[in-house]
Formats: sequence, C-alpha cells, structure tokens
Amino acid sequence: MGLDALTDDTRNRLKELSRAMVRFHKILLEDAKAEYEEKNGKIENVYIYFQLVLEDDHFAWLRRISYLIALIDEAVSVRHPSTETEAQRLLNSAYSLFSFADEDEVFNSKLQMALSKNSNAVINHNEILSFFK
Repeated sequence: MGLDALTDDTRNRLKELSRAMVRFHKILLEDAKAEYEEKNGKIENVYIYFQLVLEDDHFAWLRRISYLIALIDEAVSVRHPSTETEAQRLLNSAYSLFSFADEDEVFNSKLQMALSKNSNAVINHNEILSFFK
C-alpha cells in the first residue's frame, strides 16, 4: 500500500456521503419528475422516465450529482484503489457543488429552487453539508 492510499476512515466517510447524496438525488428526481409531468403529461413507463433522466434537458442539472456519486462509488471500490488525494478532490467537488460555490449558475439556481420547494430536500441537503464540518 502506498503512502497516499485511501484510509478506512476516508473510505467510510465517502461511502456515507455517497449514500446521503443518493437519498438527496432521489428526492430531487421525484420533484423534477412531478414538474415534468405537470408540464408534459404523465410519463408512460419507467423506461421512458429513465431515458428522460439521461437525455432530457429538464433533468440535465441532476446529472452533475449522478456523476459525482458514480465517481465516489468508484473511488471506494476495492477493485479501483483510490488515494487520499483523489478522495480529497472528490470531497472538495462535493462541497463546492452543494455549498453553491460551484461556477455552474444553472445548477446553483435549480438547486436553490428545489430547496425552496421541499423541506425533505433541505433536510437531506443539510445532512450532506454536515460531512464538511
């Protein structure tokens, strides 16, 4: 194991952060789906919904969270040993994304709007921010 190998504490912290992000992402997806259906009618089935989440502009801002979850999950994978340096980059990216420090104004605006509409989203958002205190 190298000097910069991922420690068990950091691996566990990243796993917990990922789980919190998945819960938050689910809430945001459900809200985005409801908004989409309000404007466009009911989504016919799960396959169409999945395709919309992957390709429709309405859901595009949520892909930033999906991507970061995937990177964190890969970093904690035993098959892909990560480093403390990589873990810190991921933690910094997550902090930036969820603390409105990210340069993506569209994401920041959509996140703020989502938080203003859903108290469960606020609770989960605060849970994520607690990882950085």
